[in-house]
Amino acid sequence: MRLTAHERRAKIAEQVQERGSVRLTELLDTFRVTDTSIRRDLQILESAGRLQRIHGGAVASGRALTPNSFNAKTRERPAEKERIGAGAAALVRSGESILLDSGTTVLQVASHLPKVVNGSSLTTVVTSSLAVVRELEYWSSLHLILLGGIVLTEFQATVGPQTIANLRRIQVDKAFIGCDGLGVSHGLTTPHMLIAEVGRVMTEVARQVIVVADSSKLGRVGFTPIVPLTGIHTLVTDTNAPPELVQEIRAAGIEVILV
Repeated sequence: MRLTAHERRAKIAEQVQERGSVRLTELLDTFRVTDTSIRRDLQILESAGRLQRIHGGAVASGRALTPNSFNAKTRERPAEKERIGAGAAALVRSGESILLDSGTTVLQVASHLPKVVNGSSLTTVVTSSLAVVRELEYWSSLHLILLGGIVLTEFQATVGPQTIANLRRIQVDKAFIGCDGLGVSHGLTTPHMLIAEVGRVMTEVARQVIVVADSSKLGRVGFTPIVPLTGIHTLVTDTNAPPELVQEIRAAGIEVILV
């Protein structure tokens, strides 16, 4: 079965980690894609700190991953995140304007957009995520805008006064927000106050707020709040979500999509 670009990059990173190095010719033989595609994969993985490019291939990077880093979190529940990303991306229509925040599940929404959004009208994507920009930079049917600001390397995101000021200048059709905790009483939470601030303003400038979170996040309380549950419209999560909590969320007036 043909791999998605995200799946292919994950396998390349695994090979480099296990073997210490890979050659470009080996990757071309293994994945049967173009030289351009593999070189772009290596560029993206190097930008994410997963490897270091050399002439004719790549070697393992000396950069360590902390448990809470963006790169480490991409390895958590990858199958669930991919299903959620695909289900959420299907909610986007050609020509719409959307906001994508900096979470790893939101990155999966971005990776599935080119598969589901077709048409002559350009789709506008505004994001605070460096990883989303790398994922979508070669998609032709797109108006891609990166919010300026201070770069938080660990989160691969821009934050701060400039990010907030740029957000307040726009209105979008849909915002896709991630979180590390979600519940009826405490709403959405995240581990970093500046990330929370950006997410909060994203919900204010979007006509529809869609949260993407795997079932392990439901019922969990994180460090700092983003918005109460009343600030969102739709939750896309996986089928392992606790039925009682799903019922409570739906009773609060939130649409829940299980994928």
